[in-house]
Amino acid sequence: MKGEKIISWVPTKEDSFSNQLIDAYLNGKRDGMEQYKKLEISKMEENIKKSGIVATYIINTFKNNKFAPIDAYLRVKSFDRFDIMVTVPEDDCLKEKFLDMYDVISDIETKSKEEFYMVFISICSINNYFDEQIVISDGYSWKLEKI
Repeated sequence: MKGEKIISWVPTKEDSFSNQLIDAYLNGKRDGMEQYKKLEISKMEENIKKSGIVATYIINTFKNNKFAPIDAYLRVKSFDRFDIMVTVPEDDCLKEKFLDMYDVISDIETKSKEEFYMVFISICSINNYFDEQIVISDGYSWKLEKI
C-alpha cells in the first residue's frame, strides 16, 4: 500500500442511473441539512422568546410573594435546552418563606417542558461579592430587559 498511486473512482457509463441516484442523494442531503438548520434557528428564536416569558413569570411570582428579584440571565445550551438564572438579594434567600419558591420553580420547569423545549431554572443570591462578569463567563450571555 505504501507508495501506491491514488486511484479515483470514475463512472462506468455517462449519465448512468447509479450516478443520477448518487447525485440526487447528495443534493437531497445538502438540501435537507439546509432545511434542518433553518428549522433549528427558527425554533431557537422561538424558544428564546419563550424563555423570556418564563423568566418574566418567575420575576412576577417572586414579586407577588414579597421578594425582590434583581435580574434574570439566560444561557442557551442548544436550540431546545435553556438555563435561566434569577438573582435575588441574599436576605430574601435566607427567609423561610423563600423555600416555597423552589416548589414554584420546579412546577414551572415541569409545565414548560415540551418536545423541543426544556428549561432549567436556578436562583443566585446576591451579596457584595457578586460579579456579573463571572455570570457572563459562565455562558449566561443574555439578560432580561427590565421593563
